Amino acid sequence: MKLRRHDELLRLALINALAGKAHKIPEGGQLAWGWFNALCRTRTNSGYSPNPLSYAEIEAFARLYRWPMEPRHIDMILALDRAWLDDAAKRFKAAQNGSGGADAPPITKGALSAIFGG
Repeated sequence: MKLRRHDELLRLALINALAGKAHKIPEGGQLAWGWFNALCRTRTNSGYSPNPLSYAEIEAFARLYRWPMEPRHIDMILALDRAWLDDAAKRFKAAQNGSGGADAPPITKGALSAIFGG
């Protein structure tokens, strides 16, 4: 999937939010940000790691909430999901290596508020 500049800015905002850094959701990205956060709250887990969001979950969400999502919206959600999963994998690996997450900053209250609103 080739990311457009807007999608890349949205992905970078999520990476910064997860790291507890200042971030700005790009103009026009607020809906995709909200959709991703809503979908992320219902994410399943394999027992070892979180599962990626599926097309079926995204489609069901759009249908249930009557959001007219276009392919570009799905690309935004999937770009955010990839960044989220990469961060989760980095944190899991740091915990497994016993580094205490030294290379992965802790998820702070501010980061959670930035991601999930509040």
